[in-house]
Amino acid sequence: MDRIRTCLELLMIADAAHEAGDFGMAKICWEQAAELGDVEAMYNLGVLASNSGDPKAAKTWWEQAAELGHVEAMYNLGVLAREAGFLETAKSRWEQAAELGDASAMFNLASEAHEAGDLKAAQSWYQRAAELGHDDAMNLLGLLAQEVGDIKAAKSWLKQAADLGNAWAMNNLGNLAQEVGDPKAAKSWWEQAAELGHVEAMNLLGEIARDPGDPKAT
Repeated sequence: MDRIRTCLELLMIADAAHEAGDFGMAKICWEQAAELGDVEAMYNLGVLASNSGDPKAAKTWWEQAAELGHVEAMYNLGVLAREAGFLETAKSRWEQAAELGDASAMFNLASEAHEAGDLKAAQSWYQRAAELGHDDAMNLLGLLAQEVGDIKAAKSWLKQAADLGNAWAMNNLGNLAQEVGDPKAAKSWWEQAAELGHVEAMNLLGEIARDPGDPKAT
């Protein structure tokens, strides 16, 4: 009980120090908590090291946290491996995180499969990520559906992503509407995307403004 109380006290002090910008004190307290076996302290030390430009130390702390089942640590180790050019190691880490329900890991696995041309695996991972609410996965599922001519599925996935505030999905819904001959809906979606700062949507709206006679302006 004393060990648990001590660990909780250290974490409270560390969190308060970190929030106040006293990273030195935060590090000291997290290190002491990590020595007591606290996995969140190990993870936070990894984040602190990463933000300080020390990926080696970050990797060490995240490895310790990952060994104790910390999902975000597994994901971050995958990112470090990918940045270092170790794709298979990255995929292995992301697969560990994905099996524990990490949607971002699923999305990264989908992206790697997509880039490699394995659309079946990509769609499977995007689907799993989308089911957990990953809006970028929904957007890309919409694009994959559109590529094979499944407009209904494309619209459904893009709409789900747009409802979550995904500007790319809004822009893509505009493109889809334009493709099926609904310029009014296209303009509406581009306007929503543009309001969120989407450059491509802004450019498309600019084209409409420059050419009032264009069918897209109706």
